[in-house]
Amino acid sequence: MKLSKIILICICFCSVLSVLSQEQSTNFSEAQLKLKKEAVETFRDRLIVDVFHSFWMNVPTGVTHKFNPGFNVAVLWDFKATKKSPISFGLGVGCTYHTQFSNAQLRFGTETGTTKYHILPDVLQKDSVKLNRMTYINCNIPLEFRYRHKNGFKFTVGVRLGLVAEISQRYKGKNLEGNDTDENYKYFLTTDRQKVNFDAYIRCGWKFVGVYYSYQVNKLFNVNEGKGAAVNPMSLGISLSLF
Repeated sequence: MKLSKIILICICFCSVLSVLSQEQSTNFSEAQLKLKKEAVETFRDRLIVDVFHSFWMNVPTGVTHKFNPGFNVAVLWDFKATKKSPISFGLGVGCTYHTQFSNAQLRFGTETGTTKYHILPDVLQKDSVKLNRMTYINCNIPLEFRYRHKNGFKFTVGVRLGLVAEISQRYKGKNLEGNDTDENYKYFLTTDRQKVNFDAYIRCGWKFVGVYYSYQVNKLFNVNEGKGAAVNPMSLGISLSLF
């Protein structure tokens, strides 16, 4: 009789352990799914940094390029189409910084009334020019259409409308007139420049990293009025979503 009670107690104890184990396993699986979902939701592209090289389109013949690094920083709000939808929209504010290192300078000519490229003398290009950089900065409002798969893949198409903050030329080296004096100056190009910019861009990647491409539709200067160089940047690089 005692043996039967012992066996019955053991059976009951094992049953209780089995039920508790199943409940714990279920709770653990639910916790894993929740963590996985939260991990996917973490990369909602609220703060984005794009690092790229700018290809300058429509530069005059004879103007040669070097590496032109730049970056774009944007803070966006992410609006999902529905709670479980992979589609969302991004809207925010940003700033874009372009550079152009070349063998020429953008200058406004008072005699011609236009802003155009002037190629540096060959004798200076070899060893006398320490820095020759054009800088282009704009502040903008990006609007994005976003698709994010649960496995981390994402694809974005966007446009940016902005205000031009600066177009400037920085030079450090020997005097361009050939008098063998050192010069170090920066001047701002304000005549005939566009006041606004419009870009279209694409991002494609996985979780927090992706490939970035952008193209500025309008030119830097008012070329429709026959003034200014008809140049505009096209950029290719990588994109980082910090959170």
